[in-house]
Amino acid sequence: MQNFRNIILSMGAAIAGTKLVRAVSDLEVDDVLAPLGLSRRRTHVVQDIALLGAGMVVGGAVALIFAPMSGSETRQRIARKADELSDAAADKIRDLRDEVRPRLGNSHVSESHHS
Repeated sequence: MQNFRNIILSMGAAIAGTKLVRAVSDLEVDDVLAPLGLSRRRTHVVQDIALLGAGMVVGGAVALIFAPMSGSETRQRIARKADELSDAAADKIRDLRDEVRPRLGNSHVSESHHS
């Protein structure tokens, strides 16, 4: 019985030690400065981009799981939409180039042949 008690106490100490290490390792400068009414200014751009990327991955996975079509049909549809978007983007770039060219003059924008 004493052995069992020692094992339980050792496990409890290990768990408590792990939680303490996590709490200390998660401690940031702002956590220390906040009680003093101070904080650092920082941007959240990287975190926002990471969250956006994660959302895109999760959304894509969910879309594929619940897709009503087979894999080959889905791939064909994605390829067709990608071609449509590519064509639309090329059209927009041509329109923008045609709109900007008179403002900049022909010497600044190189003429390209488009089919």
